[in-house]
Amino acid sequence: MSAAVAAPGSTTGFLCMWNGTKDDQHAYVDYSTGKTNVNEPKKVNIIAHDIRTLPVKPSLAQDGYQLVDHTTSVTPEEMLAGNTPEGRNVIVTKYYAECKDIISRITDAPIVETYIFRIRQNGAHPRDFSTKTVANKAMTAASLPIAHVDRDRMTLRDGIIDYFGAEKAAELFKKHKRYAQINVWRSIDDSVKKWPLAFINHSGVSGWDYDSHMATVEPRNDPRVALRGTKAQDSVLIDAEGYKYYYVSDIKREEVLVFSSGDSDVSKVVPHGAFWDDKTAEDAPTRRSLEVRAWVFFDE
Repeated sequence: MSAAVAAPGSTTGFLCMWNGTKDDQHAYVDYSTGKTNVNEPKKVNIIAHDIRTLPVKPSLAQDGYQLVDHTTSVTPEEMLAGNTPEGRNVIVTKYYAECKDIISRITDAPIVETYIFRIRQNGAHPRDFSTKTVANKAMTAASLPIAHVDRDRMTLRDGIIDYFGAEKAAELFKKHKRYAQINVWRSIDDSVKKWPLAFINHSGVSGWDYDSHMATVEPRNDPRVALRGTKAQDSVLIDAEGYKYYYVSDIKREEVLVFSSGDSDVSKVVPHGAFWDDKTAEDAPTRRSLEVRAWVFFDE
């Protein structure tokens, strides 16, 4: 159990953050061998505040994250089939359009380009992650979930150039002062009972920036390249005083979380990750979620 004490409208638990390397060298993970010099993630005890109970709800425009009501036409079975060619086609043709509409309505952004999705299933209990397993395979599928941003300043620009091409990307960068990767996250099942998504609000940390408060990890032989393109580094959150943690209790399938996972406006980017809620029941079902990511360009 966490040592923190939760007030009404909040819960205690932990999430994981950066904990350095074994050799004080630049961090890497080799996905072909499982070798890494990254230490076991640092477990940070937190009090997570339930967005449902806040008198003023956070917004994407102000805070970088927002809870939105949305009923999808895509069934859980279709979502879970997303790793097959037929299932992928359903998500790309039907669900992408829904996510584009959600983001467009919230932001009024002139360009919203959905481009990738992730299906995740996390049913493990923290005790299932042995120190040996995490230490040897940190940052891989065998490790505990860790707080991160999907794109930092460099990889955000690189991803846009890779997707749109250098010439078109240069035009977009010139025309739009702010650009971001915006994610739409939802539960595949009726609700989330295990490993809910937490947002780390860094507005109370003076001088927060990618360079000062995110550690970078080089992914070697990364199998995700086929889906997301080449990405020079992953960015993991460094612990700091002043963070505040937010989540949505018992989030329903008819709701989505929309948030900035990489942003040219660093005040809007939201470090995030699954966290362990101390209130989680022993028989809580596996969390199954679907996340769609989009390139978004904002007008002044």
